[in-house]
Amino acid sequence: MAKKAARKAKKKTVKRPVKRAAAKRAKKPATKRAAKKAPPKPRPTKASKTKVAARAAATRKDQPAPKPSALASAAKVATGFALLAMDEITKRLPWAKNENDPIELLKTDHRRFENLLKEGEATTERAKKGRREILKALTSELNVHEAIEEQVLYPALRPHAEAHDIVLESIEEHHVADTQIKELHDVATDDEKWGAKFSVLKESVEHHISEEENRMFPAARGVLPKEELLALGAKMRALKSELER
Repeated sequence: MAKKAARKAKKKTVKRPVKRAAAKRAKKPATKRAAKKAPPKPRPTKASKTKVAARAAATRKDQPAPKPSALASAAKVATGFALLAMDEITKRLPWAKNENDPIELLKTDHRRFENLLKEGEATTERAKKGRREILKALTSELNVHEAIEEQVLYPALRPHAEAHDIVLESIEEHHVADTQIKELHDVATDDEKWGAKFSVLKESVEHHISEEENRMFPAARGVLPKEELLALGAKMRALKSELER
C-alpha cells in the first residue's frame, strides 16, 4: 500500500509542471506583425510661431483700397511684368544685383523647394532616412519662407487692389501646405501612403510658386516703388536670418 501511494504521489508531482507549462503556452498571445512607427512630430519653431502671429494679424486687416479701373490695374501689372523681364536680363550683371530685392530672395527659395520636392518624389519606401531628411528640410525652410512673406511682404501688398486677392489666396495655400506636411510627419516614411501624400504636397507647392511668380510678383513690382520694395527685402532678409538661427 505504501508503494502504491508513493507512485501516485510521484505521478502527481510530475504532471503539475506540465500542466503549468501548458497553461502558460495557452495564455501566451500570438505574435503580431510589428506596426510601422511614424517619426516624432517636429516641435513648434520660432518661424512657425511668427507665421501664426502674422496670420492672426491678417484676419484683422482693413479692407483694400477701392479697385481702380480695369485699364489702370492692367497697366500696373503690365509694368510689373516688364520690370520682371528687365530683372531677368540685368541680374546677370554683377553691378546690377541687389541682395535686398525681395522678389529674387523668394525666387531663390522657390528653386530650392522645387529641388527638394523633386528629390523627395524620386525616393522609394526603402529610403527611410533620405525621406526623413528631405521632409525635415522642407518643414524648416517652408516655415521660414512663409513667415517672412506673411510677416513682411503680404501686409505691404494687401491694401493694393491689384494684389489683395492673390495675397488672401496665398495665405490659404500656405495653410494647405502646412496641413499636408503635418500629415506627412504622421506617416511612417516606409509606408506606401507617404509617397502619395508627398506627391500631393509637391503639386500644391508648385502651384503656389507658379501663382506667386506669375501673378503676385508682377503686381508687387507694379504697385510698390522700388525703394519700398528694397526696404521690404532688407527686412525680410534680416527676419530670415533671425529665424534660421
